[in-house]
Amino acid sequence: MAQPDFHAQIKDWPTDPGVYLMRDGSQRILYVGKAKNLKNRIRSYFQKTESLTAKTRMLMKRVISIEFQVTQTELEALLLECNLIKKHRPRYNIRLKDDKNYPYVVLDFSHPFPQFRTTRKLSNHPNLRYFGPYSAGVNEIGRFLLKTFQIRDCSDSKFKNRTRPCLNYEIGICTAPCVDYVNEQDYAKQIQEAILFLKGKKRELVGELKQQMQEASDKLEFERAKNLRDKIQAVEKITEKQGAILTEKQEDIDVIGIYPGEGELSIAVLFIRSGLLIGRRVEKVPLTLDSIEETIRTFLEQFYTVSLIPSEVWLAEDFPDRLTVEEFLTHRAEHPVKLKVPRTEKPLRLLGMAYENAKLIYQSDTKKSEKSASEELQEVLGLQETPHSIEGIDCSNIQGTNPAVALVHFSDERPLKSHYRIYYPKTVEGPNDFAMIYETVLRRLSRPDYPPPDLFLIDGGKGQLQSALKAIDELKLNVPVCSLAKSRTESAFTRKEIEKSEERIFVPNRKNPIILKEGNPALRLLQQVRDEAHRFSVKSHQTRRKNKMMNDSLLLEARGIGPKTRERLLKHFGSLAAVSNASVAELEKLGLKAKVAESLLEKLHEMKTQEHSSSGSGEE
Repeated sequence: MAQPDFHAQIKDWPTDPGVYLMRDGSQRILYVGKAKNLKNRIRSYFQKTESLTAKTRMLMKRVISIEFQVTQTELEALLLECNLIKKHRPRYNIRLKDDKNYPYVVLDFSHPFPQFRTTRKLSNHPNLRYFGPYSAGVNEIGRFLLKTFQIRDCSDSKFKNRTRPCLNYEIGICTAPCVDYVNEQDYAKQIQEAILFLKGKKRELVGELKQQMQEASDKLEFERAKNLRDKIQAVEKITEKQGAILTEKQEDIDVIGIYPGEGELSIAVLFIRSGLLIGRRVEKVPLTLDSIEETIRTFLEQFYTVSLIPSEVWLAEDFPDRLTVEEFLTHRAEHPVKLKVPRTEKPLRLLGMAYENAKLIYQSDTKKSEKSASEELQEVLGLQETPHSIEGIDCSNIQGTNPAVALVHFSDERPLKSHYRIYYPKTVEGPNDFAMIYETVLRRLSRPDYPPPDLFLIDGGKGQLQSALKAIDELKLNVPVCSLAKSRTESAFTRKEIEKSEERIFVPNRKNPIILKEGNPALRLLQQVRDEAHRFSVKSHQTRRKNKMMNDSLLLEARGIGPKTRERLLKHFGSLAAVSNASVAELEKLGLKAKVAESLLEKLHEMKTQEHSSSGSGEE
């Protein structure tokens, strides 16, 4: 598709702040950018090509359309840009390799007797208080909180239904608030001691515990005094591992060191909490189209989308949008955040430490770095570009019924579970893998707000591959696709050993499959995607089978409902959940007596209430 005359279009563009989106011929978003002045910013891409970087020149060759969204302020543009990058994950924007964060310890104050747990997900809920992140040792901290401060870690549903103390009370690591063995005031003291420990205030905590020990000793409560002495010794022992105080400030500070490499930045973030270094994180991010400063800005936006934002963030060098990013972080954190470029001795030492961490990680990775699995796969399949995003498809059914297709998404060789989907065929009856794959690919690629992957992987052979190709061709899109067939067992009665063939990769317009040696990085990546699709498919299959068994058993047990009525109900409503939402009058129309309908609905509502009260984490 030929490029339009962008110079003529730019003349009519506004000079307001906003966000612009660059798309290719398949309407896939290639790049999302922010601008103080949209007209001037877009015009800069069409200056002399010699002044553009190689990456920018490559991008501009592919751009077919440019859209813009005007905002009132630059901060609004920054927020919108961040949300669009997170949603669409464009190829030419920074994409952090791991959306997961380091673990935090969280105290949940939504209950009169707060509980603690470890988590990687952050929430702005006012009743949750986070401590961390911890790059290592979070399980040790969890065990320490249980053993030393006796903070409960059971769920609220277990807490509510206890009639006698659990094993944790028997072995002395819980005070059993579930059965009123401790009141709210005394439990609150346990929580305050745990908070002092998590905030690194060892001196204050030990001083308070020694005072309590002395009071217990004066009252001749020697057992309690002994327990307090053991607690003091435990606190002093574990805090020895945390090292020396690095800053005299008691605020939470992230110190960021940046080492520029070849076409990328190695960025190390040191997490300092109450003056103590509790962990670090190192990211390697490719340079954006413009400059190192623009890369740093985009990194800060994305990094603090998944990480807890501290009171201060220290950087070695200033950059043009620092105050805007500071405002952005303050808005997101809902507390004042300072983005500082310190010049005094101690902060510069910490910045130097962060820089050395970034440099060492980059150099060690460079020494042992080989061609990545994605790059190897690009070469093996003859793709024009490296497949940063891969989607795998696997079909399943329950004894020929209830067919479903699982779709998993990998981004930069890692699973991105927020993009996993289950497709239930709308036009296919019975177990027909070819038709299911055709329909799924068609539906998946028909979504305009969800860009296609760089590569589709189908579990199967030539037939499955042709079904996917048929859907892609029908939509007139250019999306690379391949299929991976499992190894076949080759044996005979005369042989003692069973031999297996290699896994085979089928690609369009090639008669014979591609066969790679076991252990090849490209093959391992494809196997990982295929196996993850199969795992997700099996999990979905088990959930549906469990629901089906529950549906059947409940309707069979219900009085006044025979096999034909049960079949008629499920055929009319589709599922037991839909039956539960029906009225008595609707059920009467299908032949049920009023009393039978009322009894059935009562049972269904009871079951729904139990499911809600015992539900845990959501589906993938």
